[in-house]
Amino acid sequence: MLHSQIEQGEIVERYIRNQLTSEERQDFEEHFFGCEVCFEKVQTTERFLAGIRSAADRGQLDDPSNVFTASRSPWLIWAMGAATCACAMVAFATVWAYRNQVPTLREALDRTTAQLRLEEQSLAASEQRAARVEQAEANVPLVMLQASRADEEPASILLRPGAERLVLWIEMGSSRYRQFRLEVFSQDNRLVASVDHLERGPYGALAASVPADRLPTGEFRIKLNGQDPLPAALAGEYRLRVRRP
Repeated sequence: MLHSQIEQGEIVERYIRNQLTSEERQDFEEHFFGCEVCFEKVQTTERFLAGIRSAADRGQLDDPSNVFTASRSPWLIWAMGAATCACAMVAFATVWAYRNQVPTLREALDRTTAQLRLEEQSLAASEQRAARVEQAEANVPLVMLQASRADEEPASILLRPGAERLVLWIEMGSSRYRQFRLEVFSQDNRLVASVDHLERGPYGALAASVPADRLPTGEFRIKLNGQDPLPAALAGEYRLRVRRP
């Protein structure tokens, strides 16, 4: 059943007044249950008719049966038109919200998801680092450093695969400093590692460990500065050659 047939045959009014044949009723119901416009029009008309009947029951109308016949009720047509406009406005508002608000919400959700993914990756990396720190390491490489001149061979160490850290052992003579700062520089004078607040152990030596992955094959310059009490000053300089198999 087409909309033109519904309008020309006054199908909505006749449907509500139960004046359609069985075949017409079946055809119309198959149409309006799948058509939002006609479905809303039937609902609006039924509500309007219920209001008319209620007004008649209260004595405000003489004959409610004339609602559809009195020049086809211009004010009913106006009410139905207003209801149709209201439905159109609701549909427009829904489309506007979908086109304007949903993309914004989707972008916010994507940003939040990406941030959570980064935080999960950071947490996983932190857990891996913590696990490596807590895990005992056998055969930790150690090298003893002695102050050397430029023409002397530097201390040498072979870092095998799997080594996590390298222990630097420095024998100290008498010094006014209680704490020291150790700095490791690459051949291009780039700081690759540092350790603060070093104190002498029971044997009077300083021991500090640095990550092995920061020490590729090559030579390094190690500076030891007195840190406490102030003023700070250079306490020793050492050279180290790192080899890898």
